[in-house]
Amino acid sequence: MVDGVSPSMFKTVLSIIFALLVSLHVLAAQDTVTVERVKFDSLGDDWMQIEIELLCNGSMSPEARNPDFVENITIKPLIAYSMGGGNFQFYTSSVEVMIMEARDKSSVYFYMPGLVVERDELSSRPEYYYIEVSVGGVIQDPSDAGEALSSSIRDLEILKKMQLRAESQSQLINNEGLLLPAYFAPIEYSSGARNQPVYNRREPKP
Repeated sequence: MVDGVSPSMFKTVLSIIFALLVSLHVLAAQDTVTVERVKFDSLGDDWMQIEIELLCNGSMSPEARNPDFVENITIKPLIAYSMGGGNFQFYTSSVEVMIMEARDKSSVYFYMPGLVVERDELSSRPEYYYIEVSVGGVIQDPSDAGEALSSSIRDLEILKKMQLRAESQSQLINNEGLLLPAYFAPIEYSSGARNQPVYNRREPKP
């Protein structure tokens, strides 16, 4: 007996406490929103579609209005195409998802116009990509980003170099606006987009 508690009951209590601690650790390590899949598809007239499938894990914030809902989720892809000779073309864009519910899956879509694909001689899949996810303006840690990183980005050092290279090249500014969110793409190309979330739609800057 331990303070009036039998050894078997004491072991049971310890097991429950251990399980709770493990669960809390998993929750703490789990991102609020997870990128489950990134898919690149070639469409008609050389247009390209990028589908990013998201899973909402619920809010981990103690200040959340309701932990089953996550709001103001920004999805920002950065994609890099090898142009040979160690040169790359970078493209980026972003959308803001208004709200998602825990355990729900949604897909956000981006489109590259066929004339841009033809002009820049882009392949159907980039050499590198990173899908940055931020919630309430706070960027999620990419160290456990999983499917949000292309297999060619083997560690965070490679990711950092890619980001710095993109930021240092004026072409990223020149390419701004070329990667279109689904709601800006012509319907004949975006009609296949399914299971989209509710967006906080942002108009392009003049």
